Amino acid sequence: MYSKGLNKADVFNRLNEILSKSGEKKPCVFLSHKNEDKLACKKIAEYLSNAGIDYYLDEEDDDLQRAASVSDPTKITEAIKKGIKNSTHMLIVISERTNHSQWVPFEVGYGQAAIIDNQIKTDKLKLSVLTLKDISEKTLPDFLQIAYIIKGTKSLNEYISQISNKLEKSMINELRIFSNSQLQHPLDDVLNWKL
Repeated sequence: MYSKGLNKADVFNRLNEILSKSGEKKPCVFLSHKNEDKLACKKIAEYLSNAGIDYYLDEEDDDLQRAASVSDPTKITEAIKKGIKNSTHMLIVISERTNHSQWVPFEVGYGQAAIIDNQIKTDKLKLSVLTLKDISEKTLPDFLQIAYIIKGTKSLNEYISQISNKLEKSMINELRIFSNSQLQHPLDDVLNWKL
């Protein structure tokens, strides 16, 4: 695992440039979330990492943390934009608390433009919504309906399989991800297991 403050999207963007010459591109997921959902988001980031998927998490971006420490909205916005641009996918982590977020709607709008519009417009996986346990069975706002919806560990495993281009069953056998029906799943306290 990388030390705190490393912008993985930036590092892996450079690696992806090298790999893309050989036809391979490793996915990097920008994790958009409300600060109050940080612990859940960290668990999701760890789960993605174990599956071999890189992620961008705001607290690991030194530029963003410096900008936030001096309350500089311009530099905060620049750091977020850079993280989104350097990611291949965006996962918006939604909970009841997200309704009061100032940054998540900005990230969704910018992600729509930077990730979807600049890539294949029909690839709905580029912009995805992951609902936490407290909101997993509720209807999402219309502006989020444009995204690929993930409502629990079952659909998260499917998402991981699709963006990594690896069979879900193989990843479970390799212990990179866990079956959604497994007892004591690492995401049981944050995601609905059956969805």
